[in-house]
Amino acid sequence: MRSDTFPDPLRAAGVTRRELEVFWLVGDRLPNREIAAGLRVSERTVESHVSSLLRKLGGSNRLALIDAAARLRARRDPGGRLPRPLSSFVGRIQETEDLLRLAGTHRLLTLTGPAGTGKTRLALHLAHSATTLPPAVLVDLASVPPADPGERAFADILGDPVERAFADALGVTGDGRRLRALIRGALAEGGHWLVVDNCEHVSATAAALLADLLTTTDRLRVLATSHGPLGVAGEVVYEIPPLPLPGELDDPAAVLGAASGLLFADRAAAVSPGFEVTSGNARHVAMICRRLDGLPLAIELAAARIRVFSPAELLERLDNRFALLTGGPHGVPSRHRTLEEALRWSYELLGDDERLLFERCSVFPGEFDYDTATRILAYPPLDSADLVRLFPRLLDRSLLSRRRRDQTTEYRLLDSVRQFAHRRLLARGATGTAREQHALHHLRHGVAALPDLRGRDQAAALRWFDRRWADVRAGMRWALEQRETAPAWEFLAGVGTGWEVLGARGELFGWLDRLLERPPPGGVLDIRAAVTCSFLLAYQDTGRARAFAEQARERAEHGTEEDRALALLALGWAMMYGEHRASAIEHLEQAASRFERLGDDWHRALALSGLGTATPDTSTSLTRLTHAAELFGRLHDHVKRANCLNQMAIRAVEGRIRLDDVAGWLDEARRLADAVGNDHERLHAEVFLACFDQHRGDHAMAATRFGGVLAEVRRIGDLRCTARCLFGLGRAAALRGDHERARHLLAEGAGLAVGLGDPRRLLSDLLLLAGSEHATGHLVRAAVLLGAAERLDPARGEDLVPALRAALLDRLGPAAFASALATGHRTPLTGLLSERSSFPREGHP
Repeated sequence: MRSDTFPDPLRAAGVTRRELEVFWLVGDRLPNREIAAGLRVSERTVESHVSSLLRKLGGSNRLALIDAAARLRARRDPGGRLPRPLSSFVGRIQETEDLLRLAGTHRLLTLTGPAGTGKTRLALHLAHSATTLPPAVLVDLASVPPADPGERAFADILGDPVERAFADALGVTGDGRRLRALIRGALAEGGHWLVVDNCEHVSATAAALLADLLTTTDRLRVLATSHGPLGVAGEVVYEIPPLPLPGELDDPAAVLGAASGLLFADRAAAVSPGFEVTSGNARHVAMICRRLDGLPLAIELAAARIRVFSPAELLERLDNRFALLTGGPHGVPSRHRTLEEALRWSYELLGDDERLLFERCSVFPGEFDYDTATRILAYPPLDSADLVRLFPRLLDRSLLSRRRRDQTTEYRLLDSVRQFAHRRLLARGATGTAREQHALHHLRHGVAALPDLRGRDQAAALRWFDRRWADVRAGMRWALEQRETAPAWEFLAGVGTGWEVLGARGELFGWLDRLLERPPPGGVLDIRAAVTCSFLLAYQDTGRARAFAEQARERAEHGTEEDRALALLALGWAMMYGEHRASAIEHLEQAASRFERLGDDWHRALALSGLGTATPDTSTSLTRLTHAAELFGRLHDHVKRANCLNQMAIRAVEGRIRLDDVAGWLDEARRLADAVGNDHERLHAEVFLACFDQHRGDHAMAATRFGGVLAEVRRIGDLRCTARCLFGLGRAAALRGDHERARHLLAEGAGLAVGLGDPRRLLSDLLLLAGSEHATGHLVRAAVLLGAAERLDPARGEDLVPALRAALLDRLGPAAFASALATGHRTPLTGLLSERSSFPREGHP
């Protein structure tokens, strides 16, 4: 390891390069004998280095060094975003040193080699060990399905699965059609280091995405793993060799001196305490490692059988199994065939019921807990009692990996193992039932979590959706493949207005588009589906949202009182942000009254919050929002209470009343959002605090705040807050005289406002944008934009920015000015915002 990779505390203590190597290996809980073998020094030398480390670092025993190493590594991964293996890291000392040097000097480093060489384990080891690079973020592509030509037509709607995996790892949410741009935005600021794992089955798509990200961001570094090079310009390829092999000797020290022999001994001792490599079994251990080509996964699978077989018996079985593979397919590397045989051999040692459970476990795309496995996998011929008996056996055979998260143990099948198990399940003809069980469990659990989501145990519900979203996604993939749309609608409409708490994740719109191509579900579900469509589309397209709300109201005439109340709520909600804001009030008032009679306080609070947003009078608006916030507070819905507090703050700022309360409202909103891990309302509070800074005249601080959260609001797909940030930054740029930057920001914000159907935001953007165009000499375009603003607010007409109007009239003359205004009155806004080049630049005023 290079001297410039020293953590500062160790460098300050005078730790030498060799002592640093020993320090990290002690931190991995390796004994002196193994450290000596790995570093090719004597045990006495290792003892001397350990004593020196204890003296320099002030520790009293070896545990102090282990604790110090853990604390220094924790600084590299403060959020716990990288999994930490439970077993020790064996060997790879030279590879680690090489790769740390390369990772520090090259932007794309790809670890290649066949399955089973330990690429993932080594990549994570590097991510935890590096001290000069940004904290790593793991992008695991293992659960991403290979490209399916049959789904290419839906790629723009659903989003590319590889891009979605990147987005999930980075915490980015948004419409699949804009996902790549959102990922770029998330990586645009600051340094980032991505560990992109398991690229081989989606290498073309992953390579194209990485090429794009590396060329459009300046401080991104990538460590990728794949079976072969990705073929991206500037890529440095490092092939991970198999572990060094021991000679076929009877000398235990010689066998343990090779990393493959040491790995076998370590894993065998873990499953069979007391196992040692002796002069009586050393040659057999060496031959096992050699027959397995030094591939770590195969060695670990073999070592796990020491509980059942001696090394000599293992070797005999390996001999027989490998003989069966000598006539395998041409062109397949022998090491790959060896790994496949190791998996097949392990599989064939299972009993029939163990095999069935193992195959069924492949239905999980990622981690799962034991209770979930029991609910999904215990169906005939297996029951829950069988799982109690069989599950530990799969763990004993290392066919399942596990890690602890908080107080829960979570399990997963390694990717190659999962694929092997899935092929077996497919051959059995049993994938349909397993996928259905998995899908229905997660989709129904999502709906059943609705009371918790609305306040009963909100933090737990939000955590479940975050951790199990890959399972929900797999469940919806199954549901969308079914002839009947009911399972998909039962989930989407079952959560229904609960998406207001969860947030409109980008995939929802892709699912909706797929479902809306088919006939509606019919019956009561039809009404709830229309309500759900209305609420979700209000995030993106208020026109479509209103159309679905009208459908819901029409169909609810023959439904229940609750259906009619929901339809009114949806209609008011859809109108709340659009051109029919005043009409929204009547519908929302009726909805609130109906929900009060029904005893439905949560929906009543939601209707009141909408009323507060839609009400033009600021004082009345704050009264209604306060009432809604109190109701949500009594229901323990932290997310929606935080939303009300945020809305109260921005309405107070815009209405210039109760300004002394704004900071307190925003502070409470942030605390509530943090308590349940809700980014959306935390960011709302930050954005509105920036608006408050602007109101107080501190435009520099406002610009700093807006700039600090813009990438995050883009990441979560909040188009309204994105537009607000762009306006704030544009206004700050205009005030400091940077009108070119202001024009760019305001034009983008206005484009978002057009898509959102938000006339108030659009009017503000157009007026400020017209001012920047005037300041940069684009007088005709400034007048055209002023005409567009007049069209949006004809009641004020000539009273809009009279100083700008007078200046343009003076410079252009009455005829040209009138012509430009007329152009603004009749030209579609989307065309206006994209055709700047068609207007001449008249010179600065």
